[in-house]
Amino acid sequence: MLCFLRGMAFVPFLLVTWSSAAFIISYVVAVLSGHVNPFLPYISDTGTTPPESGIFGFMINFSAFLGAATMYTRYKIVEKQNQTSYFSTPVFNLVSLVLGLVGCIGMGIVANFQSVTLRISTEINDDV
Repeated sequence: MLCFLRGMAFVPFLLVTWSSAAFIISYVVAVLSGHVNPFLPYISDTGTTPPESGIFGFMINFSAFLGAATMYTRYKIVEKQNQTSYFSTPVFNLVSLVLGLVGCIGMGIVANFQSVTLRISTEINDDV
């Protein structure tokens, strides 16, 4: 099973690098488009209007996938370590996998439903 995990050390590195790039690129596009104040805007404000919302959504979705791959890889490593020596309780390992995957699903939801889009649609429904 460890042959599957060989070379997987790049996944957490890629996760951190890609996620940082997602925030930086959407910030730069938002500032250059004039959609946000360049001095310390909220991360969610930098990804609310097109075109930066599409960039932000795509990149954070890929970050969520990388996060899920990292959590699964960690789960398998701890499972393999438990076969040779008692490293941690298998229940805690499974709980950490489930919580990590739920967090990754939440990150995908945040990436796809920007706050301004939801506010506009609720305002339209209130007027009707």
